[in-house]
Amino acid sequence: MSFQSLHFFLFLTFVVGIGCALGERGGWRKNFLLVASYYFYMAWDWRFAGLLLVLALVNFTAGRGISRSSEERTRRAWLAFALGTCLGCLAFFKYANFFVEELQLLIEAAGWMTDLGTLRIILPLGISFFTFQALSYVLDVYRRQQDECKDLRDFALFVAFFPTVLAGPITRAKQLLPQFSSLEATSVKGMEHGLALILRGLVKKVVFADTLASTLVDPAFASPGDFAPAFLLVALYAYSFQIYMDVSAYTDIARGAALMCGFKLPENFDRPYTAPSVSNFWQRWHISVSSFFRDYLYFGLGGSQRGNVYLNLMLTFVAIGVWHGAGWKFVVYGLIHGAAVCVERWNRSRRARLSLPPATSSQVGWIVGLILTFHIIVFSRVLFRAPDLGSAAKYMQEIFTGASTHAPFGVMSLSILFIAAVLHWWLPKAGKASLTTFIRLPVLLQGLLMLTILYGLLALSVGTVPFVYFQF
Repeated sequence: MSFQSLHFFLFLTFVVGIGCALGERGGWRKNFLLVASYYFYMAWDWRFAGLLLVLALVNFTAGRGISRSSEERTRRAWLAFALGTCLGCLAFFKYANFFVEELQLLIEAAGWMTDLGTLRIILPLGISFFTFQALSYVLDVYRRQQDECKDLRDFALFVAFFPTVLAGPITRAKQLLPQFSSLEATSVKGMEHGLALILRGLVKKVVFADTLASTLVDPAFASPGDFAPAFLLVALYAYSFQIYMDVSAYTDIARGAALMCGFKLPENFDRPYTAPSVSNFWQRWHISVSSFFRDYLYFGLGGSQRGNVYLNLMLTFVAIGVWHGAGWKFVVYGLIHGAAVCVERWNRSRRARLSLPPATSSQVGWIVGLILTFHIIVFSRVLFRAPDLGSAAKYMQEIFTGASTHAPFGVMSLSILFIAAVLHWWLPKAGKASLTTFIRLPVLLQGLLMLTILYGLLALSVGTVPFVYFQF
């Protein structure tokens, strides 16, 4: 059930309608939302509903065991049980085939001929997100930063909540569980705000992300040797805006759907391409994911307090890279970003020792930092889009040494790319202003505007294109 499908909007209308009818009858509303969330997930693949339930039971039980035990050994055993189950499931479904393939290559390199084959494993949609969401609760309970959840239904809903289950944002227990405990009736203002967020997300997805993909990105990556270096470079810029518009669109729709049901989800993006450093980029990009790795892995390794801070940073960013998928290209992606953050940290420490201001404190330094950071992001993104390291290297080679002069730029594609850049860099308040304007309109005008936007989206749509992060 894709967020841009008729099935989803009929589903959401039904969920919101029943939720309003149940009003403040919290128990019934939660029962209904839990059933609806499982239906939403099962609409993708009914076989993995059991995985959602197992992870909910494991983490709920582990959280209870940790909370009610005073012995550190017992607390660690419960934590190990939760970590082993969650990360074991993630490793099996997401990385088993990669390990088998690498083992096959290793055996062949040793001179032995064998055929290990591949495992017929279907990747459960959203496993990287709902696994970390469930695990964050146990880690917070272990750190005594979260009280035990005493209601299994609330916790099961927390893990399977339909707006977040497929691609986040990864919502912490302290952000969502209290909302389930003290259920309030959905307000008209909340529903209007939610609807505006959904419309904004659909515009981002259909008008910007899908158009950039179909007119620039997909052709360029399908056959880079057929296009001029200038076209390949512009397509790489376009991919950075495509992936931002795509992922932030999903977050907008998820937050909007949650608001229409009476719940608030955290914001997930903060104009990431305005970051003057790679470390600042990760404070602005997919905030729920980057903060998860910062809080639970980087700080868990010791951060800047224990061990080697540069090793801790590199391990964290390699983990971020590998979280996105199984393959050496994701390892390289993590190494690039980890190395950039390490250099930035070293430079900050050096300037502090010399009593110099931060490099980005001046306007010139900020502009240089922004341009350099943006291009590190853009060029490393080739590892996301290309199918493997070899294809990524070939694409970059064609940019610098390609001989083709074929550059089929279109007015629409370049206009969409230009508008995306303007909205991101020069009109930072445009998104919030559009939401506020929509909410203030009379209901009749809201309806007419909605119909106009939906008609325009249907006219521009190139079909139901999956969200980029579904593959992760």
